[in-house]
This record gives sequence, structure tokens and C-alpha cells, in this order.
Amino acid sequence: MKKISAKDKSKLNIPSIAVLAVIIAAVLVSVIAVAASRGSRPDGLYRFNQSVSNGIDVSEHNGEIDWNKVKETQDFAFIRVGYRGYGNGEIYKDKYADDNLKGANKAKIPVGVYFYTQAVTAEEAEEEADFVYNIIKKHNIDLPVIIDFEYPIDSDGNAVGRLVESNNDMDTNTDVINAFIEKLEKKGYTAGVYASSSVLHNKINMKKLKKSAVSWVADYNDKVTFDVDYIVWQYSETGSVDGVGSKYVDLNYWYE
Repeated sequence: MKKISAKDKSKLNIPSIAVLAVIIAAVLVSVIAVAASRGSRPDGLYRFNQSVSNGIDVSEHNGEIDWNKVKETQDFAFIRVGYRGYGNGEIYKDKYADDNLKGANKAKIPVGVYFYTQAVTAEEAEEEADFVYNIIKKHNIDLPVIIDFEYPIDSDGNAVGRLVESNNDMDTNTDVINAFIEKLEKKGYTAGVYASSSVLHNKINMKKLKKSAVSWVADYNDKVTFDVDYIVWQYSETGSVDGVGSKYVDLNYWYE
């Protein structure tokens, strides 16, 4: 075997160093890209002081909840406080809203809330925001107040209801969402929007969305499908958590 001189060894190290530098650069770019995809953090947003936190979101459909048991495995919760009917347009309070808020507060679980919207105008969104405020003002709300923006699907897989019938464009949808957010921000809350990655990408003008808004994305794949900003990712609708009365519950990651 030919002996390699010190000079030859130094030559061999050059490409090795170059390859290593390329790898490090690629990793850094990847990390930056992932961080960017999760969105900027509004001032005053709650911090868990860990990179990823686990949480659930619940409504009356999840039945009675033992919040002390939930706290054993979950870091946070989003609780539905109400909804607008996608057919008649009437506003309803979630049957378990107060019980869930009281229970989560007593168990000292950081909590946010959401309202299932079918608002098609800014005025309707403000009406929903006022409705939400009158419920949550009696409770401790640590996390954002969210407008849940989605299109109901019938048994045949077709979108139905007021949102789809309004035929609003992306900018109008965004104006509706911003109206809800602005109303709650004026009351002193951090606010934001929940939607599927497809809706965030195709139905909402994210460039026009308020910069202070928190984005919560739903996507039940190994990763978020569309290139959208988010801080919270609802990654499953078929989770199981001790303390939750229903068979399934939505699971979420909160990123810092």
C-alpha cells in the first residue's frame, strides 16, 4: 500500500471539509425553513418554555371531561364556546362551554377558546366576537381566541352551508376573519384563525391576514401539506386521551 504524505493528507481533507460545510448549510436552511413555516409569534403570546407542547381541542361532542386526568398528559386545551349554524345562521352556545372552562381553569391547564364561524360579512364576525367575549370574560384565558373557519361537508363529500353559498373570495374571507380578530384584540385578547391547510392556502389571503394573528392549521398527514404559516398544528382527529368522555379527540402540537 502506498504511504500517504502529510501534504497528500491535507489535500484529502479539503473536499471533506467542503462536503461537511455543505451538509451543515443544508441543515441550517432546513431548520430555518421549518421555523419560518410555523409563523411569527405575536407579542405577549403564552410561552410553555419547551419546543413542542401537546394539547387537545374539545366541544360538547366530547362529552364530560375530567380535567385533572387530562392534565396528566396534555399541556394545553382549546375549548369551543359556540358556533353559528351553517344553515339558519343562528348563533348558539356550546353546552359544555362554561363547565369546560371552569374545569380547565381549576386544573390550571393553559386554555384558549374557539368559535365555529359561518359569518359571511365583517358585521357578522363582529357579532360572533361579542358573543365569545361575553362568555370568556368570566374565565381565565391564557391562549388565543380563535375563529374556526371551515366549510361543512355533507355525506356526499360536498361543501355546504353559508360560507360556500356566499361565494366570497379570498380577500372577503380574510376581511371577515380580521374583523373577528380585531374585535377581540381590542378587548385585550390575543386572537387568530383555525383552518385546514387547504383552506388557509386557497380560501384565505394570508398576506392580508393581520400580522398579530395566530394561525392554527389542521392537517392529518405526516406533515403540513401546504406551505402555510402556523404556530399550532392539529395533526389528528382520532386521538385518545384519558379524561375525555368521547372515543376520539383532536390532538395538537404547539410550537415555540
